[in-house]
Amino acid sequence: MRIGIPRAFYYHSYPKLWEYFFQRLGHDPVVSSPSTQKTLETASAHTETENCLPQKLFDGHVISLIGRVDAIFVPRIISIVKKHNCCPRFGALYDATRAVIARDVPLISIEINETAQPLTKILYRLARATLGADRQTAKLAVKESFSVMENHHRAQADQQEKQPGQRKFLLLGHPYTLRDLFIADPIIKKLKQLNVPLELMTFGNYNIKPSGILWCVFNMMQHKLQNLDPRDYAGVIHISTFNCGADSMMAERFRRLCKQKNIPYMMLMMDEHTGKATVDTRLEVFVDSLSWQRTDVAI
Repeated sequence: MRIGIPRAFYYHSYPKLWEYFFQRLGHDPVVSSPSTQKTLETASAHTETENCLPQKLFDGHVISLIGRVDAIFVPRIISIVKKHNCCPRFGALYDATRAVIARDVPLISIEINETAQPLTKILYRLARATLGADRQTAKLAVKESFSVMENHHRAQADQQEKQPGQRKFLLLGHPYTLRDLFIADPIIKKLKQLNVPLELMTFGNYNIKPSGILWCVFNMMQHKLQNLDPRDYAGVIHISTFNCGADSMMAERFRRLCKQKNIPYMMLMMDEHTGKATVDTRLEVFVDSLSWQRTDVAI
């Protein structure tokens, strides 16, 4: 069976896991192409106008898979970290997809809730009950796909620029904003043009102590900011997307935390109408405004 995997939202939280898992079970995974302006334009003609930018991109990826595959994988996601919750959109993802853009399309779904049950058991049940795999094949598919994902997380962490003696800028955001080319790539390219050492936040470690923040990803962001050393970081750029209620609630907390450490913080809001010139100007101003500081960042 050809199983479509939208390259958005949950895909970036579990890099390489899904395609290897389905492939190991004998199916043909089809991952949608990276996000482009066309992805957004296609989605805008079908999706709700009030949806956040990542949701619109997800819908565009689903639409791009319709007619090319036998079924599309759209899970319900309640929690990816034990005792923490995800954005409510993740929990309603299957139902919203079914109701709006995939009414007559076969969907494969599971409920991911790490608070109730580890993902390994959830995937094993998917392999056995839904996809008809035997026990041995299901166990191996789960084990090997997790190994592939963990290796990819390590590779992402190793890819970060390591320039001794230079203070760098941390690019903060959700996995589905930092790893989506349409959202983050213009920002990354501009910072490289400005010759700014850059680190993208990575999300491979899900065993971080709770901080009082019960949102999965935001607890990781909080932990990352709490451990920043001003001697190593010249600034924090937080990529947010329009209409993200969770970001709007957490931004001021992150700003105060960075201020306590004397690390400049900027939130960069992205939406479907944000132009390249606007992004470039804001980044240039932010970086230039820090040039008076005694740093080793080349600007």
